[in-house]
Amino acid sequence: MRPIYEPELFTFQASWRTRFYEADLQGVIHHSEIIRYLEIGRVEYWRKLGIGYQDFLDSGFQYVVARVECNYLKPLHFDATIAIKVRVSHQTRTSLTYEYLIFDQAGECAIYASTVLVCLKSDTQRPHALPDEYLRRIEDYEVAGSITKKR
Repeated sequence: MRPIYEPELFTFQASWRTRFYEADLQGVIHHSEIIRYLEIGRVEYWRKLGIGYQDFLDSGFQYVVARVECNYLKPLHFDATIAIKVRVSHQTRTSLTYEYLIFDQAGECAIYASTVLVCLKSDTQRPHALPDEYLRRIEDYEVAGSITKKR
């Protein structure tokens, strides 16, 4: 995974304060919490685009995480306000790659990560083409030409 430190490509950002239960005894956010942070960022991204996950499920589809990659560049700490930037960087017929930058309270990039989510048809549990409406919303929201596509 190649680090991308071009925040201008990231169209979405959310912020929150880290919690006590997420930290180890040294006050550092445990590495396993970062996966949760990616999910929070991704769900908020969808919400911004008007894509409710429940609506997706009700339509007979679901997303499954097929891959997670994470570069821990520096620690995050308890009771700090952090920011996560999210973008879709790659699309295939059945999957989307999301990239994330997580910034510490000082505004420095602490985490670079990516996830690949595959669209499944709920009744068959088999990969299925991504719904056109969802792809249109993502494409309209992202920086023009910034999503690589492989159909």
